[in-house]
Amino acid sequence: MTASGDGWAIGVDGTRRWGTAGAAGLFLHTRDGDGDLVVLMQLRATWTNQGGTWAMPGGARDLDESAEEAALRETHEETGIDPADVTLEGTLVTARMPLDHVLRREPMSSREAAEVRQGLSAAALDTPGPTGVVHPGHGGSAVMGLDGNLWWEVPHRDVPDWTYTTVIASCDHPLDLAPTDESADLAWWPLDRVAELDLMPAFADSLPMVAELLRGPLDR
Repeated sequence: MTASGDGWAIGVDGTRRWGTAGAAGLFLHTRDGDGDLVVLMQLRATWTNQGGTWAMPGGARDLDESAEEAALRETHEETGIDPADVTLEGTLVTARMPLDHVLRREPMSSREAAEVRQGLSAAALDTPGPTGVVHPGHGGSAVMGLDGNLWWEVPHRDVPDWTYTTVIASCDHPLDLAPTDESADLAWWPLDRVAELDLMPAFADSLPMVAELLRGPLDR
């Protein structure tokens, strides 16, 4: 079974980044009917981290998968694009952060969940996020998900730097898109006009570097 990389990575300066094993996204490009270079853009749902901004599809890497595998999986989950229709061209680490620790999600037994719920107020049971309950053994905090499920958020130290890897890829034509609940909108957007969108700050920072690669050979 794949070990999920969902969870927060905490930098030495306290900055939080999503993905305990780092994160990856797919910068997918093609030509439209007029021959113009277009890229796949995702408007993130408002409930997600930095929701309401545009970026490429992507997310946390699972603990045992490569950046390419993560980018393709996340893109399929968020847009419906079949990885078989995508040609990988190269990768680029576009963000790096030294870490103090990560908060990995670990399952909570049904007995533990019942005990946690018994100690919470009605309001807390309806509020996603940390519950304030701490495990007496491993020191993890009980967290309530958006779906009402509980898990332990356990700190792990002595971890490598957090990285975001941009996976550059192409497809033969603008593929059909099927937004999921993580996507408020999806669009094939002209590369030269991407900067006009309200971009996720980290994506905006990396855009000039990644766009330049499309105009020259990639380091495969």
